[in-house]
Amino acid sequence: MKNIASNSKYFFLLFFLLTALNTALFPQGTESRKRAGGQMNKLCMTIYLNPSMTKVSSGEIAGLSELSTSGGKSLHGALDLDYFFSRAAGISFGIGYSGFSSQLSLVSWSDNYSTKDSENESYVMTINGSSIVENNKIGYIHIPVGLSLRFPAEGKIGFCLQGGIGFDIPLVKSYDGSGKFSYSGYYATYNVTLSDIPVYFPSNVPTTATGDLELKPFSLSVNASGSVFVSLSKKMQVLIGGHYNRALSNILSSGPDPNFMISSKADEMNSLLEGSSGASVQAIGLSLGLRYFLK
Repeated sequence: MKNIASNSKYFFLLFFLLTALNTALFPQGTESRKRAGGQMNKLCMTIYLNPSMTKVSSGEIAGLSELSTSGGKSLHGALDLDYFFSRAAGISFGIGYSGFSSQLSLVSWSDNYSTKDSENESYVMTINGSSIVENNKIGYIHIPVGLSLRFPAEGKIGFCLQGGIGFDIPLVKSYDGSGKFSYSGYYATYNVTLSDIPVYFPSNVPTTATGDLELKPFSLSVNASGSVFVSLSKKMQVLIGGHYNRALSNILSSGPDPNFMISSKADEMNSLLEGSSGASVQAIGLSLGLRYFLK
């Protein structure tokens, strides 16, 4: 909630400054009323297609200091409805789809834990992994609500800004991983280490895994965009600009597993995000829109 309040201050400040700027530069005089034919376009519908660079950030994962992350690409789409209650400012809401992807990778990894075998003998299992890769794909039904600003209110060319909060419902939440793992057992009683035994302690086992990420059923995000508009007619405009979207808080439904291990036995591989203290998503890219004024 602290993040929401902090971002809200900036939105309201931006709203005030741009409203004042629009009033000073483009006063509602006789000429502007004539250009608008006696009334101003107030209600509009906009279709957006936003090619984006996206990223699923894993946050801190205990024991994985050398984890690297590379972002992906996605095409975001939305249908927005804007109502301008003044010449400069209005409210905006809509519905769309936001997709995010990212790849996490580890060159090597090692961990161990104490356990017992089938004959109740105690030993320490050690796991060494290499070439560990995980691809994450997350997609949300995105419902944005916020402020919409424009200046000038009429004209062939102008500028518009949008900012607000997004309500996100997960639709896609998959991961797939791969890596090679070797297992060995150290028996302190006999001071011996067993390895390269296929049934109990196999070596260089290629392992793959697929599954669903455990995401919150509902998340909040902050959205911002700025575009230049070009009027094609009295009712239609083309918008070209940029947009930014980021989750406001941890998108995972639970905290990190205190006993998290990438693999604890042969043919097992867990999602890296199971050990994350807080994952997030973000996107930045172009904003391409076609706007039609309903009245």
